[in-house]
Amino acid sequence: MATSDFSALPTADEFVSRLDDFRDTIKGAIVQVVTELGDDADASDFDLRFLPLTLTESDLEITAITLNDDESDPLTLSFSDDSDVELDELSTDDLVSLYQVMRDAADESMDEDDD
Repeated sequence: MATSDFSALPTADEFVSRLDDFRDTIKGAIVQVVTELGDDADASDFDLRFLPLTLTESDLEITAITLNDDESDPLTLSFSDDSDVELDELSTDDLVSLYQVMRDAADESMDEDDD
């Protein structure tokens, strides 16, 4: 039986560090897109796949996106049950999904401006 060589794989600590860096990058990109969209920022098409502990209902809608001056919590999502969630509370999968929704909104806004 052949032995496997796992030496090319990152250690658990390296992997966690890479994931943290990725999360920071995607959160920064979300904040940048929301900042550029301003009042046109709309995440109504965004659906959470993994509910943060502060949320209990699965069919909540985002009612507001608020940019904060606090660098550690740069953006707040407000939901229809009057609860607020910071970006750090979202799963990595949901961060990527939110970024895609915001990018799509930015692309639509640019297309409208071109017309």
